[in-house]
Amino acid sequence: MKRKTWITLLLTAMLASFSILTACGNSKNNKDEGSSASAPASQAATQEANGEKVTLKMALWGNNDDFVAYLEAKVKEYAAVAPNVTVEFESIKNDGDYLQAMKVRATGDELPDIMGMKPNWLSDFKDQLLPLDGEPYVATNKFASKYAVDGKILGVPTISFPELVYYHPSVFKELNLQVPTTWPQFIDVLKKIKDNGTYIPYAMGGKDAWPNYPFNEFLPQIVSGSESYLSDIAKQDQPFAAGTPFYKAYQQIEQLYSSKVMGPDPLGISWDQATDLFNAKKAAVIAAGLWFEPTYESKVGNIDDLAAFPMPYRQSESEPLKLMMFTDYFYGITNGSKHQEEAKAFLKWFYSPEVYQTYIDKQKLVSTFEGIEAKDVPFLQQFYANNKNEVFTYIPGDSEYTRITNAIQLDVKAIGQDMMAGKKLDDIVAELNAKWTKARAAK
Repeated sequence: MKRKTWITLLLTAMLASFSILTACGNSKNNKDEGSSASAPASQAATQEANGEKVTLKMALWGNNDDFVAYLEAKVKEYAAVAPNVTVEFESIKNDGDYLQAMKVRATGDELPDIMGMKPNWLSDFKDQLLPLDGEPYVATNKFASKYAVDGKILGVPTISFPELVYYHPSVFKELNLQVPTTWPQFIDVLKKIKDNGTYIPYAMGGKDAWPNYPFNEFLPQIVSGSESYLSDIAKQDQPFAAGTPFYKAYQQIEQLYSSKVMGPDPLGISWDQATDLFNAKKAAVIAAGLWFEPTYESKVGNIDDLAAFPMPYRQSESEPLKLMMFTDYFYGITNGSKHQEEAKAFLKWFYSPEVYQTYIDKQKLVSTFEGIEAKDVPFLQQFYANNKNEVFTYIPGDSEYTRITNAIQLDVKAIGQDMMAGKKLDDIVAELNAKWTKARAAK
C-alpha cells in the first residue's frame, strides 16, 4: 500500500487531499474489516484474462475520518478481485471544496473515473456522467430511479438516513426541559438553556457554512409540504416573496438566529469545534444526520447520554411532524473515463450483497438496496420507537432549477452565514427575487 498526498490548486486556495493506491496482492482472502472480497468467478476471470494494468481514479468528500478510513480499507480489498486494477482513492474533506474542485476539473476533462456526488450535484455534472441504466446494481437500488436526471440514472445512492436533533438527556433532566415537538417549543427550550448559563444551547459551527443546512437548506422544502418544491419554484418568477414557503421558512430561521442561542461566536467556530463542544457536554443540542451518531460514539466511547428527536419545523401540533430523510453518496462513472468497463466492474463488486452488507453494517445507516439492511442499529430503532413522524424525502431540483441557481450563484448556506451576522430577511429576498427573475428569463 502506498500513500501519497495530492495538492490541488483551486482558484486561489490549496486543497489538501490524499491518495491511496491499491493494487498489490492477489490473495482470495482479505482480513481488513473482517469482510470478504469475493466476487463472481466469471468477473474475476474476465479481469485476469484481460491482463492490462489499469488505474481507476475514485474521488469523494469526507469530513468523517472514520468513514474515509473505512473506504480506504474497503477499496484495498478489490486487489483480491482484480489484481490488474489499481484504484487511486482521493478524499477532500469539505464537500463545498470538493464540489468546486470537481467543477474546475470538469473544465479540463480531468474528472476521476468514479465520482462521488450529493443528489443535488447530479444535474451539475449531467453532461460528464455515463448513464447507468441497466447495470445490475441499479436494478436493486431502492432510490436510484427517483433521482434520475432527464430520465437517465447518472449515480447510484449508497446510504440514506434521517436528519436528527441530538441532545444530552442529562441536560434536559437537569434543567427540567421537555423534548420540543413544534418550532415555538424548540426556540423556547433553547432560550431556557441560554438563560441557565451553564451550557451553549445549540452548537452550530457556522464558520464552515454547511452545518446550517438543517435550517437554510431543508426548512423551505419542509414548509412547502412538497418533495418537488425545488423544481416547482423554477417555474416561478419570485419564489422568495412574502407569503411563499421560502419566506415563511426563513422567518423561522431569522427568529432562531436572532435569539442568540448558538454561543458567543457561532460564525467563529468550525464544525469540528462545535462537535467537540457537544461531545464534551459544553453544548446541549446539535443537528446532523444519523451519520453523526457513530462518530460521537467513537469519540466519547458510549452513547449513554445521547438521544435525538426530529427537527420540529412545524408551528403547531395540529400539523404533521415531518422527518427529513436524506439519500447520499451517489457514485457515478464519468463519460470521459478511458476505463468505463473496469469502473462498472468495480461498482458491481462494491454494491454486491457480500461487500455492501459490511459497508452498511459499519456505517449503521439505512440501506439503499433491496434485501439488505444494517444488522445492528439500536440508536435508530430507539429513535423510531420514541418519535412518531411522517417521512419527507429530500429531492433536488431539476435541470431548470439547477440552471437558474447556477446563474445567480445561489448558496443558501452562505445566506445562513449572512443571517447569523445580522443581515435582514427582507433585504435577502429582494436581492434573490431580482436575480431569479432575470436569470429565469435568460434562457
